[in-house]
Amino acid sequence: HRDKKRDKEKVKEKEKAKEKERDRDKEKERNWDRDKEKERERDKERNRDKDKEKDQEREKEWHKDRERVRDKDRDRDRDKDREKNKEKEKDREVDQNKEKDDVTKEGENDREKIKDKEGDTDRGEKEKDKEKEKDEKKEKKEREKERDDKKKKEKRSRTPPRSYSSSRRSRSSSR
Repeated sequence: HRDKKRDKEKVKEKEKAKEKERDRDKEKERNWDRDKEKERERDKERNRDKDKEKDQEREKEWHKDRERVRDKDRDRDRDKDREKNKEKEKDREVDQNKEKDDVTKEGENDREKIKDKEGDTDRGEKEKDKEKEKDEKKEKKEREKERDDKKKKEKRSRTPPRSYSSSRRSRSSSR
C-alpha cells in the first residue's frame, strides 16, 4: 500500500516536474520569441535608420546635382550675357563710327553750306556794293550836274569862279 502511495506521489512529482519543465520550456520559448521579436524590432529600427541616412544622402546628392545644374545655368547665362555685351559693344562701336562718319559728313556739308552762304553773302555784298556804286555814281552825276548848273550861272554872270581852272584840271584828270 505504501508503495502505491509512493508511486502515486512519485508519479505526481514527475508530472509536476514535467509540468514545471513544460512551463519552463514555454517560458523559454516565450522569452526566445520575445527576444526574436525585439531583435526584429531592432533590425527594423536599424534598417529605418539606414534608410533615413540613405534618403538623406540621396537628398544631399539631389541638392548637389541641382546646385551643379544651377551653377551650369548661371555660367551659361553669364556667357550669354557676356556675348550679348560684346555684341552690344560692337554695335556701339559701329554706331559711334557711323556717328563719327555722319558728323564728319555733316561737318563737310556744313562747310559746303557755309561756303555757299559765304558765296551768297559775297554775292549779296557784291550786289550791295554795286548798288552803292550806282548810288555813288548817281550822286556824282547829281553833284556834277549841280556844278555844271552853277558854272552856267556863273558864266552868265561873267565872273569866273576862283577855283575854275583847278576844278577843270581835276575834271579832265578824272576823265
